[in-house]
Parts: sequence; C-alpha cells; structure tokens
Amino acid sequence: MNKNLSLFFISLIITVIVIEIFFKIFYPQELTSPFRVYGKDGLLLNVNNNNAYHFFKERKIKYRFGEYHNRIYNFEKNEKKILVLGDSFTFGWLLKDENTYVYKLNKKFSNYYFVNAAAGGWGTSDQLKYLTEFCKIIRPMYTIIFIGVDDFGRSKNSNLFYLDKNGEIKLGKNKVYKIEVLTENFLYKIAVENSHLLNFLRKEVFKFINQKKSNNETTNKNHKENYSKIIKSDKIKSTIEVAKEMEKENKKNKKFKFEKKLFLKINEEVKKCESQLILINLGWEDYNNNLNLEFLRKAKNFFEAESIKFIDLIDNMKFVRNNRQDYIIEYDSHPNELGNQIIFELVS
Repeated sequence: MNKNLSLFFISLIITVIVIEIFFKIFYPQELTSPFRVYGKDGLLLNVNNNNAYHFFKERKIKYRFGEYHNRIYNFEKNEKKILVLGDSFTFGWLLKDENTYVYKLNKKFSNYYFVNAAAGGWGTSDQLKYLTEFCKIIRPMYTIIFIGVDDFGRSKNSNLFYLDKNGEIKLGKNKVYKIEVLTENFLYKIAVENSHLLNFLRKEVFKFINQKKSNNETTNKNHKENYSKIIKSDKIKSTIEVAKEMEKENKKNKKFKFEKKLFLKINEEVKKCESQLILINLGWEDYNNNLNLEFLRKAKNFFEAESIKFIDLIDNMKFVRNNRQDYIIEYDSHPNELGNQIIFELVS
C-alpha cells in the first residue's frame, strides 16, 4: 500500500514537471505576480506593503505598494498628502513609475505626497468605498478622482452601492469566491511568479469566475426591481401598457440619480476627512458618442450647483482621440508613455 502510494506521488510529480517544461518551451506564460486582494464588503484592492511584477509582451514592470494599498514611488513622505483615485489608467498600467502621470505630478508638485490608490477595474462605487475605509486614515489635503471610460458602467454592475426604493444610496456587498481569497497566500504568490503551468491554470480559473460573476451580477438593484414590479404587478396589462411604463422608467433613470448620489456621497466622505475634492474627466472617450458616459454631458451644471470642483479635458484630448494608436500601448488599450505625458501636461 505504502509502495503504491509512493509510486503514485512520484508519478504525479514527474507528470507535473514534464507539463511545466512543455509550457515553458512551447506555451510560455507571462509570469505576472498576483497583486490584488479583497477588502471589506468585497472591494478589490491593490496589495499593501508588497512588490509585484507585471508582464505583457516585451514589458516587465515592477510595482511597489504602500500601506494604503497604493502604488508608491521614490518620493519622501510628506504630511501634505494628495489622495489620487481612478482606474488602471491612473494606476499606471504596464508603465514604469517615472512614466506615469501621477509620478510626474508628484515630481512637479514635490511639496505634496501623492497617494496613488487607483486600481484596475475600479468604478465610482469602488472609489467611494475606498474613501469610506481610508480617507480618515490618510487625511489628505486634496482628493483627486480621475474619471475614466467605464466608471459609471462598472458602478452599476457592482453591488457595493445601490439605490433603495426611496432613492437613497445604500451600502451593499460584492460576492467573493473562496478560491479568490486563497490566492492571496504568500506561497501561492511565489509559485505563480515561477510556474508557467500554475499561471495558465490561474488565468483559466479566474476567466471562469469572472464570467460567472458577470452572469450573476445585478446592474442596478432598484432599477431591476422596478422593472420586475411593472411586469408582475398586473398580469392583465397589455404589452403596450408595459412598454409605456418601462419607457417612463427609462426616462426617470435619465436623470442620473444613481451617479449624482454617488458623487454627493463621495463629497460627503471627503469633507469628513477634512479634504477638498477635485474631479477630472480624462476625456479619453468622447462622452457625446458614448452612452456609458452620458452623465458627463450634463454633469458640469450639477457639480457647479454642489460646489464640486470639476475639470473637463474633453476638448483638450480631442487630438489624442483622433490619433489614439500613437498614445496607447501596442496590443493594449491603456495609455502609453506619450499618452501619460500628454495627460500630465494638461492636468498640471
């Protein structure tokens, strides 16, 4: 029995080694380090107090992370902090520190310390959740939020915040699978950084999980409940009557109640930590041609009425949008070194 068991494990180890060699020679993987963890209520954060390597094609980038789950640079800490929030564009996806626009801003305004807590895949809901958890700890003088191309769509696909039946914003929770938490283990991180086979399996598993999440996620809970009530409340209603009520519901949603409530709550949280809010629309996409950014078309008046500082780069970035291939990483959609330099110049 013991002999058979030993033979089984030896055979298994040899098989794994052979498969690993096969992957390394014929199907090499980009050995990117895991650098995301789950915080309270399912908020997906960068790791903290750690390093990670990110591979893509010919790029091999080292990220360093600080105590606030923020990407850190070689600047001395300063009590005069500026908290920066955004998505992968602001994080500096696949770029060396010195080539990101946040690094360049920190270098120019060296009397401040920029806390870049931006994270890939974040929307406005994620940024709000981060503020509720960390703003009072960081206590920044200013809080800058860079609005990206899918911030509002991601917020509607998230369960972190939603509107209740009275139209009030409420805290929710994103689902986290147990296997996603297990991958935060230190030994797992080391293994993934060195194994082509494990990296392949990791990508396939997370591809499956993300697909499952996207199939199960609710977009806007209250919005979906209203549609359900319209359809189920009176079974004898004609199709035309139901269609008219749905159209009425659509018009109500055109008032962008959810987006406005998110930003009002963000402004409230920023004030709680005695900071000043600055919103910057990157203008990477033209909101006149993008339904997901429709809110921004009418946002200026709303922000002015609420005394929220809003900087819109939509016109300044027109030449970038018209020549996008010159400003993105090849085979990727993120801003390259030149794209970041343009954003830095416009913002600063």
